[in-house]
Amino acid sequence: MKKIKILLILLTGVVVSSCQNDFSEELPPTTFPLNEAITNEKVLNTAVNGLYGYYQTNGDGSINSYGALLPTLQELLGDNAFVALVNSNRFSTTRDPNLTFYTQNSADIATVWASLYKIIANANFVLGYEGKISDDSNTPGTPNNLFGQAYAVRAMAYTTLVSLFSDNFNGSNPEFGVPLPLDFKPGTNLPRGSVKQVYDQIFADLTKAASLVGTTNGSRKFNAAAIDLLFSRYYLTVKNYPQADTYAQKVLNNTAYTLLPSSGVANFFNVAGETNAEIIFQIDYNALDLPGANDGITATWSSTGRYKQNFATQTFFNKLGADDVRRGTWYRNTGYVLTLADNPKPIDVMKYTATDRDIVVLRKTEAVFNQLEALYYTNPVEALAKLNTWVKTYRDVGYTYAGTGTDLLKEILMQKNLEMFLEGFRYSDLKRNGLAFKNPQTQVELTSAKVQFKALPLPQAELNTNLGIKQFPGY
Repeated sequence: MKKIKILLILLTGVVVSSCQNDFSEELPPTTFPLNEAITNEKVLNTAVNGLYGYYQTNGDGSINSYGALLPTLQELLGDNAFVALVNSNRFSTTRDPNLTFYTQNSADIATVWASLYKIIANANFVLGYEGKISDDSNTPGTPNNLFGQAYAVRAMAYTTLVSLFSDNFNGSNPEFGVPLPLDFKPGTNLPRGSVKQVYDQIFADLTKAASLVGTTNGSRKFNAAAIDLLFSRYYLTVKNYPQADTYAQKVLNNTAYTLLPSSGVANFFNVAGETNAEIIFQIDYNALDLPGANDGITATWSSTGRYKQNFATQTFFNKLGADDVRRGTWYRNTGYVLTLADNPKPIDVMKYTATDRDIVVLRKTEAVFNQLEALYYTNPVEALAKLNTWVKTYRDVGYTYAGTGTDLLKEILMQKNLEMFLEGFRYSDLKRNGLAFKNPQTQVELTSAKVQFKALPLPQAELNTNLGIKQFPGY
C-alpha cells in the first residue's frame, strides 16, 4: 500500500521507528515533520488510517498486536491451546509448567508493550490536532468522525494494556496500573497510573468516541456499533454487570449486523467471509498489504501455516457436540495432526488459513457472550436459558446444559472459547473472573495466588530506560 512516514517515540523517549508503515487505504506517499504533519482533513484521514495499520504485524516483529500476537497469546497462556513438541521455538516457553514465559526478558511481552504504546503515541499525536482541522467538502466524512476513531483506538489499547499488565479492577495492588500518556510529548518518562485512573480514562475516551463517531465507517474502522461493543467489554472489566448487559443488548438490537448462522460457519474465515454481516471491525489485509508467511497469524497456527505448531487440546475439542457445526470446519482432529508425536494428539485450528484474510477483532456474537457473563452475575437463571437457546439455535441442535453456580460461568466462557478461539479472549476471560486452570496438555497451572495470573511483568527495556516505573510486585 501507499505510505506515510510518522516518527514514533515511546514513553522512554527512545526513537523506535521512523520507517514507512502501511495504511488501510490507497493514498499518495507523504513525508513531513511531526510539528506540521496534519494540516487538513485529507491528511488527518491518512493519519487515522495509519492507526489501524499498527493493529497489523510487520516483518521485523517490532509491530505485532491485534493481528497476530495478542490473539495467539490469549490462547497459549490459557487452558485450551498449546505449542506442539516439534516447534520453531516461537512461544515454546508458554508450555513450560515452571512459567518461564513470564519474565521481564520475554521478547513477546516486550513486543506487546511496545506495540500498544506505539498505537497510543500515534493516537495522541492525531488527537493533538482536535479542533484545529476544518471540514473539507471534498473529503468524505468529517474531522469529528476521525478524531472519534482515534479516541476509540486509544481506549482499546489502554484496555488491553491494563488487562494484561495490571491486576483486575478492584484487585490486589490497585496502584499498579500502566503509564497513561495523553499527549504526544517525546522523551517523557511516566510512572504507572493507578488501575482506576486507567479505567477512568478508557471510559472518558469511549464516551468521547461515542459522541463523535458515526455509523457508516464500514468494517475496517471503528463506528458506533464498535464503540457499544467496547463499552460492553469495559463494563465487564469494572464489574458493572447491568451496564455490560445494556451495551451488549444495544449491539444485539443493531439491525445493521446479523448473528452468524450455522450455515455461515464453514466459510466465515475464508476471504469471502470478510463481507459477512456478523463483522463489526476487522484488520485489513489484502494482496497489496500482507503480513508474510513468517509473521501473520497463519505462521504458527493450523496445518496450513509455515510452522504448523500451535493447536487446540483434545479436551477443548471434546466439548463440541457430535452435531456441532464447528466440528470439522473450524476445528479438526484429522489429517496432519495425527502424524505428530504429541499425546493426546493436537486439534487443528482452521480459522485463519490465508494470509490475506482480514483479522476479526469485533463481531456481533461477542455481544451474546458479554451479555451471558453479565447475566451470570445478575440473573443466572436467564443466563442459563439464553446460553441454551443460542447454542441450540446457532451451533449445535443437540446441546443442553443445566449446571449452576461456578459451573455455569465456566460453561459460558467455554462456549465463548469454542466460538471465539483465536480471537483474543481466553486468558483475559479466565483472569477477569478469577478462574484457576490447569492446561491438560502442558500441565501449566495458574491460580489467583500466582503473580503470573495477576499481571504480566514489565519488559526489562522499559525498566532500564524509565527509572520512575515500578515492576509489578512478585516479579
